[in-house]
Amino acid sequence: MTDRILLEGVRCRCRVGVPDGERARRQPIVLDLELELDVSRAARTDDVLDTADYGAVEKAVRSEVEAGSFKLLERLAETAARAALGADSKVRAVTVRAVKRPAQMPRTLRVAVELRRTRR
Repeated sequence: MTDRILLEGVRCRCRVGVPDGERARRQPIVLDLELELDVSRAARTDDVLDTADYGAVEKAVRSEVEAGSFKLLERLAETAARAALGADSKVRAVTVRAVKRPAQMPRTLRVAVELRRTRR
């Protein structure tokens, strides 16, 4: 059984884009995080210590992606996944969906990258 905690719509301001000019200023990025872990104990005990600290996960992810500069949205998503896994040892795997409005594609509403990473 795999349980999930979803952090949807995590808004960040990041430097991302292939042209240097696109990375010159921060732009809005939205992240959706799906944390995979066993929450059965927390469901029984109603104790916050028995589940992932998803506030800490959100803070770690935001800190990492906002501090970085990325050419590719793929790299930003990978960085977010590593930060999520590093923030709480209860998280066994994470799926990250990173979404941005593409500066170089004005007729496209958004571009998204989704990846899943597991704890080694």
